[in-house]
Amino acid sequence: MVINNRIKRVLMENKAQYLGAVMMIIFSCLAFTLMTQFAGNFTRLSNEFKSKYTQEDASLITDKKINNLQEIEASANVVIEEGKSFDHKFSKEKTLRIFSKNNKVNIPAILEGKELSESGDILISPAFASKNNFKIGDKINISDNLFTIKGFMALPNYIYPLQSETDMMPGEGFGIAVVSQEDFNIFQKGSSFYAVKFVNTDKKANVQSVEFRNLLKNKGINVLQWTSVEDNKRVNIVDAEINILNLVSKGVPTGILVLACIMVANIIWRLINREASIIGALYAIGYRRKEIYRHYLIFPILIAIIGGIIGTIIGTFPVRSMVAFMFAYFNIPLTGIKFNSMVMILGILLPIIFLGCSGYFVIQKELKHSPVELMKGRKEKNKVNPFERILKLDTFKFSTKFKIREQLRSLSRLAFLLAGIVVATMLLQWGFSLKSSMDYLLSEGSVTSVYPFEYEYKFDNLRSKPLPSGAEPVSASLFLKSDDEKKDFYVCGIMPDSTMVTLEDESGARLKTNQVIITKSLANQLKLKQGDTANIVRKIDGRIFTVKIDSIADTYAGKYIFMPLADYNKKFGMPEGSYTGVFSNVPINITENESHSVVTLKEKISGVKESMAPMQSMIGSLAAVAFAIGVIVIYAVTSLMVEENKNVISLMKVFGYRKKEINSLILNSSTIVVVIGYIIGVPLTIAAIGVLAKSLENSVGMSVPPMRIDLPYILIGFVIVMLSYELSKLMCKKKVNAVSMGEALKSGVE
Repeated sequence: MVINNRIKRVLMENKAQYLGAVMMIIFSCLAFTLMTQFAGNFTRLSNEFKSKYTQEDASLITDKKINNLQEIEASANVVIEEGKSFDHKFSKEKTLRIFSKNNKVNIPAILEGKELSESGDILISPAFASKNNFKIGDKINISDNLFTIKGFMALPNYIYPLQSETDMMPGEGFGIAVVSQEDFNIFQKGSSFYAVKFVNTDKKANVQSVEFRNLLKNKGINVLQWTSVEDNKRVNIVDAEINILNLVSKGVPTGILVLACIMVANIIWRLINREASIIGALYAIGYRRKEIYRHYLIFPILIAIIGGIIGTIIGTFPVRSMVAFMFAYFNIPLTGIKFNSMVMILGILLPIIFLGCSGYFVIQKELKHSPVELMKGRKEKNKVNPFERILKLDTFKFSTKFKIREQLRSLSRLAFLLAGIVVATMLLQWGFSLKSSMDYLLSEGSVTSVYPFEYEYKFDNLRSKPLPSGAEPVSASLFLKSDDEKKDFYVCGIMPDSTMVTLEDESGARLKTNQVIITKSLANQLKLKQGDTANIVRKIDGRIFTVKIDSIADTYAGKYIFMPLADYNKKFGMPEGSYTGVFSNVPINITENESHSVVTLKEKISGVKESMAPMQSMIGSLAAVAFAIGVIVIYAVTSLMVEENKNVISLMKVFGYRKKEINSLILNSSTIVVVIGYIIGVPLTIAAIGVLAKSLENSVGMSVPPMRIDLPYILIGFVIVMLSYELSKLMCKKKVNAVSMGEALKSGVE
């Protein structure tokens, strides 16, 4: 059609608005492609690793050696393999956990270098090697034995290398290593454990777990410690990460795409309004309604195609870098990146569908009028908005009245600006809220205040030896609520007058530890109140116990039920005076034949702080995207205001208004909307992360503290949003200054 020859001219006349719309589509498609392809590759590589290298379904420690492994494998239809490990300390802050190499379950995957081939070879985790400047071929001394680093490896049961199962983040100085079984025997120390893989995939893993434990019990073998793979934080954190990625990869791009749809709909609506008389003339000279529909639909579809293709292509490039960056924290082999063609097609189709539909409805609404009505102009456009009547603007001074009226005269434009600021605020404050919550958890929120000890010892077997002054015995077992298989927690036995665990109620009063106390995070998760009685199931054997909650501790530092150690041993059938761990402020002398692990609170906290480093990068990236979205949205809205008020601006210049006064009236009218949008965005951010946390709790049983945003971050976010507002105004000043006095005369002639 000849009419389509004007498309390029229209786009160039308002290139800033259309370019802004294209940028929004690019952001949306880039985020969708990058996050979805990243999540897909992360999931695929994780599953391939678990399958190819035979990730355990459970690990266990028994009271005696299992001699007839082949017989038990045949009876229980499982694969079982004995493993051994011990912790070698290079220094107080640097620990390497040595494992004997397995051949059937938890097989080490070579990330770089070669397999173990001869005596004296060792494989270590890449993160530990990087932190300590170890390279392939270097020699390290372990218990007076020299080993040559043959390569870097990953274990499928240590994907997230936590030193202790109670840790939140990997320790800065902790790593894992593998040597051959023959070399491991040289050390003449360490503990034994068994890794189990269930062969029958048709039966539930928890049912097979019970049957397997019963089989061992019938053979006179008692299980002292049992950890199913779903309870292993070194593994299930990957599932949590995948859930987060899947949620975010849908939510963020959708929000930006909806915003782009609103923006394009506003632009098209105003384009048709401005060209109403032209459209009426086109009807009059013989153009059919379908032809005019197709002409105006080209604008949103062209924007969608250009933005969709560019955003999708750009979004594919960082996928490998993001996966490699993530695998620096998760030990998973990066065997290759695969791009899902369906995701790339969707990345282009979704904006076409969304913008096409929104554009069609706007065009349909505007073109339902007759050619005569279109040529004369729409009468209803001069109607007074009901909000103007409610506010009684006549009571305000002129400048205030003008600014308010400018916003209320176009509710669609107002809604677009408000939505844009809210989306920008949520993106900006997403990272800040995570940072605030982690800062709180590491400081007053508790880890250091609730657990004021330096060393945490964990023993693989029951212990009853006396402890030195400054050390307290503890015991812990993993439990479930009887009606929930996902939300597990620890029941801990501590001293009735403990100084190593400091708990307070909501009023700040110190709670005595001679009673049953539940942490607030667990109480909220299990919906328990003070005085309630709960039926809990011990995961190691499925036995049901009843506990009555005496008090609730106002802390989110872990999911625990605390009770006096003597009561713990009595209730759960443990020998009197026994314990499985120690909280201590002094080092404890332990014989080499006692299998144990030890971690300091400083190591835990330093590990958390180190793991927060990527968060700083994420916050910076989100801030940049939020700033860009803020500039685009505010500039687009302000440009529309300038276009719609050309006659008013021209008249102001005729009446003698100075440039500064005109700029203030036109450009500053959106200030209150920007501020309101920011105020709305902050609580919405907290609510959105709360929904994410609830999803994680329901899917993998992960409990997180209430989200919060510290005041300094709120102020920083406000400054960033206002900077984007000021930049947009600065860009629009040229438009205002370019309006000539002749515009008013032209309007009068028309």
